[in-house]
Amino acid sequence: MLEDSPIVVVAIVTHRRPVELGRLLEGLKKSSLPVRGCVVSDHAPGGKTREIAARGGIEVIVREDGTNPGPGVGWAKAAELALAHFGPNVDAVWFLDDDVVIAPDALRILWEAMTSSGAGGAAPLLEDAAGRLWAFPEPEAPELRETIRKAVTCADAARLIGPEPQPSVWCTGASFLVSRQAIDAVGFHRGDFWMLGEDLEYSMRVASRCGVVFTTRVVVPHLPEPGSDPEAARRGDYRKFLALLQNVSYLGFHCPHSAHMKWYVAGNFRRFFRTHGLRGLGDALRCFWEGAVRGRAAAQRRGGHF
Repeated sequence: MLEDSPIVVVAIVTHRRPVELGRLLEGLKKSSLPVRGCVVSDHAPGGKTREIAARGGIEVIVREDGTNPGPGVGWAKAAELALAHFGPNVDAVWFLDDDVVIAPDALRILWEAMTSSGAGGAAPLLEDAAGRLWAFPEPEAPELRETIRKAVTCADAARLIGPEPQPSVWCTGASFLVSRQAIDAVGFHRGDFWMLGEDLEYSMRVASRCGVVFTTRVVVPHLPEPGSDPEAARRGDYRKFLALLQNVSYLGFHCPHSAHMKWYVAGNFRRFFRTHGLRGLGDALRCFWEGAVRGRAAAQRRGGHF
């Protein structure tokens, strides 16, 4: 590692995805900006995670939590352990999903985008298995929000937006590089969302205090392995979607740095009914009540309707 290279550590949450985790760690070993080390929060202990982590090429620490508390807790605990283990001079933490694919130059470009902009975080575009634009950070500029929604592929987004880093108000958690200064200012992910929302809240918290940018120069494929049981997948998607509805409702009406999310509530409910039909009306209404009215994130009622 070059003397002037930043010290970057990685925080990953995994749950029964040994193929994807192995693929991710292999990609991190090839990073043109070297990764100092990695902490993996394994939420399904007893599998192959420790075996995969021991393959060498990068120092990987595995912490196990069989309660499966959700990504927010996993990322927070992994980052906290990484900062403690790899020393006080860590410059940034790269939060990653276990099912993304990392190109060799991804970290270097994200680091350059973040530091050149004076921001506290940086995020890429996300691509699905068909090569389509799967997700993108929400631009701060209203005109760019309309522009990027015209993109079908990441190449379209790069052509429409350009290569320069753009300020954003939130991003998903699949790939989010956060500076040490930002972490010192805002802390870690919250643990009361269960899933689908903790990443939005965290990125908005970083953006509101320290700034977040995204760059079209980095494309991160998001490639989970398809499940073998379609019915189990449908049930899992239903529960996750309900968590998202409650969390977005909570964010839109009860978080000072995410009040703009209220404009996304109706769209997410509409997408839920298009996907799962009106048979989920009662559950959806309970999610709105819990999130928007009672001010509770999804983990606070995990033992209920989910």
